Amino acid sequence: MAWIAGAQGIFKLHNSDAWCGSLVTVEDAAEIVAVTVDALEGIPQKTKDGTRYIVELDLHRAWSNGRVPDSPFLPKVGNATVSLDELILKRLVEITLPGSVVEQQVKFGRKRADLQVEWNGVTKIVEFVGPSHFIAGQYAREPVSPLERKKEIEDHFGVECVIWPFWMQRCARNVRAMFDEPVQGLAAVWSSKGFFGDFVYPDSALLIEWLTERFDAITPAGIGYMYGNDETPNKPVHPIVEKIRAGKESPDRLIPRGNTKPGFWWLPPGL
Repeated sequence: MAWIAGAQGIFKLHNSDAWCGSLVTVEDAAEIVAVTVDALEGIPQKTKDGTRYIVELDLHRAWSNGRVPDSPFLPKVGNATVSLDELILKRLVEITLPGSVVEQQVKFGRKRADLQVEWNGVTKIVEFVGPSHFIAGQYAREPVSPLERKKEIEDHFGVECVIWPFWMQRCARNVRAMFDEPVQGLAAVWSSKGFFGDFVYPDSALLIEWLTERFDAITPAGIGYMYGNDETPNKPVHPIVEKIRAGKESPDRLIPRGNTKPGFWWLPPGL
């Protein structure tokens, strides 16, 4: 969550294809961490048009620091840290795929995988990967490619491991695409401080294309739509778009190493 810049837009758990952002209704927040609304009273809230919202980052901090009474979800399982993104994906899967069975922090050897999802007789392992899996942090070691993690998990479990990168929208369409339903997925970022141009891998462009194509989320014009709101009606435009227009940021921040596509393929419409 350290890569989140600010709260923009509204996320709706039960209408996730159309609503994308960092403000979560109090009711949705309670559903995500499996508590009553009263258990979230200690977290700062904002009211817009009569609806109460919690900033996603505030929810994450409160829950991970044990300030959400009665949540059955632990922020640490063994040596593994559980993210709020993992809890959001878990609930999205359960809503989108009725009858699915979702298990968290599945152990393999001394390690754990984020989610195991069984639906209609098919099992998938799901790994959510944030910016730190692609960008070197100030104190972190050089990132290890998510593809190495994918192979390790698949070799152990014998089923597909779907890597869910942070630029894929947390939404029902992507859940269905993960199970090979005939839908086109969605890429979306609205507050990330990390961009494709910051990725460390020499073949970052190919890696991004491969991970995005798994959700069938690449359009003929590329994936620059992820910064705008053309595909998702209620998604905020990422602040970097205006910064690039104003000459305060270079469009190169959005173009990864190893790129062989035309530059516009990676850029938002209008840039």
